[in-house]
Amino acid sequence: MRGRTVVLVALLAVVGACTSTEPEVVTPTPTTPASTSTTVETVAPDAAIAVGVTPATTDGVTATEDTIYVGVLADLTGPFSGTVVDVVDAQLAFWNRLNEEGGIGGRQVEVLIANTGYDLIVHQEKYAALKDRVVMFAHSTGSQQTLSVLPNLIEDDLLALPVTWYSGWSDPQMGANLLETGSNYCMEAINTISYIEEQHRAATGRAPKLAIITFPDDFGRDSAAGARYAAEQLGIEIVYNGEGTVIPGQDLRPIAAAAAASGADYTWMATDPISMVEIVGTALQLGYTGQWGVAMVSFSDRLLSTALGDYMAQNMLMSTLILPLGAEAEDMAEVISVLAAAYPDRYPSTGLIEGYLEFVVAKNVLERATELGDLTPSGVVAAAKRIGSLSYGGLAPSNIYSGDAASTVTRATAIYRPDKALFDEQGGLDATLGAGAISPLSPILGFTASDLAASYDFQGPCFVFPTG
Repeated sequence: MRGRTVVLVALLAVVGACTSTEPEVVTPTPTTPASTSTTVETVAPDAAIAVGVTPATTDGVTATEDTIYVGVLADLTGPFSGTVVDVVDAQLAFWNRLNEEGGIGGRQVEVLIANTGYDLIVHQEKYAALKDRVVMFAHSTGSQQTLSVLPNLIEDDLLALPVTWYSGWSDPQMGANLLETGSNYCMEAINTISYIEEQHRAATGRAPKLAIITFPDDFGRDSAAGARYAAEQLGIEIVYNGEGTVIPGQDLRPIAAAAAASGADYTWMATDPISMVEIVGTALQLGYTGQWGVAMVSFSDRLLSTALGDYMAQNMLMSTLILPLGAEAEDMAEVISVLAAAYPDRYPSTGLIEGYLEFVVAKNVLERATELGDLTPSGVVAAAKRIGSLSYGGLAPSNIYSGDAASTVTRATAIYRPDKALFDEQGGLDATLGAGAISPLSPILGFTASDLAASYDFQGPCFVFPTG
């Protein structure tokens, strides 16, 4: 349990200052506070032009003559807070730079942040508190949380960016009023299991035996659906199916014991990082001899500071839906430059890249709404429907936002291996952006859609939430 304590300290230290339960106005760049008047008004073209502001219809509240208000519903203290804090802070860094360069159409962007703690009810409450104050939500942590407010988003004519890679977002109906970034949990599992099968068969002449261990939520079930599909198509025997068995806070030893006794050559895991490292450590103690494949959300490179660091570097593959910080990509140098200037003492988390991706999507939508002359929430939704596709300078696979489910789903993911030597060389947990540190991960396979993923007949989510 010593390793678990180390990781908890590392992850919780990042979110120590983010415990407010009330929506907080964050101004990325110093500006004069904008009016909070609820009077609906339209910016007069002449006046706007006179002060360098692009003429656009606003409601005087969610956007004014000089300010655009954007909402964030973020898990700042819950199970994914170690990453989400970095995601939100990265957004703020890029909004800050954009504001310094003149904002969007001459308007500054202010961000209203609410901590949801990854709680379904709190998420709904915070949405209700912010919905009349923001022109869109540039972040919404969690699939079930986001789905719980989706009817409200549609009724209120508001746009949101889900910070979750659920395959349902590529379904035009389920993804209404939502714009996702990158690929999804289902394709991630299909691609990684395909790679594992190919490598194992080449080395041994047979398909690997597979164990599956996941959360019972959208993340775990969507990932498990992809893993099961790949196993069936590739003739892989599933020797232990622990789909939906991992519940944080409960005894995970029986799950680890089942994996250890299964004879699996590989175990695919889709859990949180803390549960993952506890299961790996316990299974190893109980005689597990296989290797591990883990979903992006399941791994934190801060885990390399634990006693399992060397073991994971030699025996674990990590799938990723976005590139880690420092990977080769067209826009990576510029992104790192902005982040290092804003947070020189920050650990080089991959979550910072996701914050940039969210910024890119929100910025493009707001710029399009400004061009179309309608900066009301409904105008932003309409502008989003005019965004055919977006690319991210190689930091993630491009997204297509118009068309049927099969044509819009992003299928490519990448595979990396934890790099303990680089982690230690950079100073371990003391590594900082200001010192030039990058994510301690080594590339195995760049963004690729396996044959199975490319041919998958995607008609809707790989996993559908039960109703009733």
